[in-house]
Amino acid sequence: MCSMILPSSSIEVERKFVPGPDVEGRLHDLGAVLLKELVFCDSYYDSPDLLLTTRDLWLRKRDHSWELKHPPKRGTLGLSGASTQYREVNCEAEIISRVSEELGVPCPLSLDSLPLQEFATFVTRRRRFQIPQSGDSRHSVIVDLDMADFGFEVGEVEVLVDTQDEVENALQEVEEICKKMGVLSDSPVPGKMSTFLRLNRTEHYNRLREAHVL
Repeated sequence: MCSMILPSSSIEVERKFVPGPDVEGRLHDLGAVLLKELVFCDSYYDSPDLLLTTRDLWLRKRDHSWELKHPPKRGTLGLSGASTQYREVNCEAEIISRVSEELGVPCPLSLDSLPLQEFATFVTRRRRFQIPQSGDSRHSVIVDLDMADFGFEVGEVEVLVDTQDEVENALQEVEEICKKMGVLSDSPVPGKMSTFLRLNRTEHYNRLREAHVL
């Protein structure tokens, strides 16, 4: 049995978009500041029978740090429409507890001891911008422009909140920024992971579609 772990996570409300050639100019018009440019490697893991991802749980190692993303409530696949919400967990002890519970195995001392296998890895080059708070805005808005090493480019507008009560306001702020940038779309935009799986792991991709995760 695992000992009780205190939650140490935030809720990520985000909306993906297709970045056009003038996207950085529009960010500049909104007063956005380039926070940093970085390159990182993501490796994703699941059990051989895909118990995690078919339940919409995403375990990854970004460079040397473990992260787990999952819907705030079991069975919740995110907000309706093109926006999504995920709880992002960075505490390794909490991740071990949750993953071992999902796999139905005793809680080990490390994630390396769990029956997991890597199913995807890719490198991303990211330019991260921050749009300053203004008017009725309650949160800082982050905009990431990503280019993956398998040739896929995607943008993301993101707000982090601490409680479920803040999600609706965060969603409105995200959508307002998308409108101002001219990238608001009613149709969901595929992310790096779904595109990678579609191109490289067709059987896994189809399992996730059958499970209504993608």
